[in-house]
Amino acid sequence: MPIVQINDPQQSAPTSCGVIIFRVDLQTGNVDGTFALALYEGELAREIGTKISGPTGDFAGAYSVTTLRPDGTTFAVGDMIARPLGQEGVYLVRWVLRPVELALEELGYVPGTQLIYEAIGMKLNGGAAVAVAWDNNVFARRWPQGTAPQ
Repeated sequence: MPIVQINDPQQSAPTSCGVIIFRVDLQTGNVDGTFALALYEGELAREIGTKISGPTGDFAGAYSVTTLRPDGTTFAVGDMIARPLGQEGVYLVRWVLRPVELALEELGYVPGTQLIYEAIGMKLNGGAAVAVAWDNNVFARRWPQGTAPQ
């Protein structure tokens, strides 16, 4: 794999990467995340998750999530599942997001389209926080039945 150097600070940022830091409420298991996407050009966004199953004092489990844009408007709602990977505080994370109508229009998708992301994360601060990174170019799109492009 060739190594690519980015020497020019004026060069536009790559648009595919993202990272989120979730703060885990060890009492309820709920999460509150702050995230950055290169395409947001340095502005931070937020994701809020309510734990619906799994151990309370750990990030592992299933969540109902709301993803917000940097301006605070909702981009998507959906589900997130975090599964432990090994014994070192690493997690596989999967989102199934349903973008709101405005987001679907902006993306050029039909109503009912879902976006499915997979990522990897790791515990920080003894489990009080979790960092998760993903590539926005690596996702699956689930089209509503009968609407997939031919």
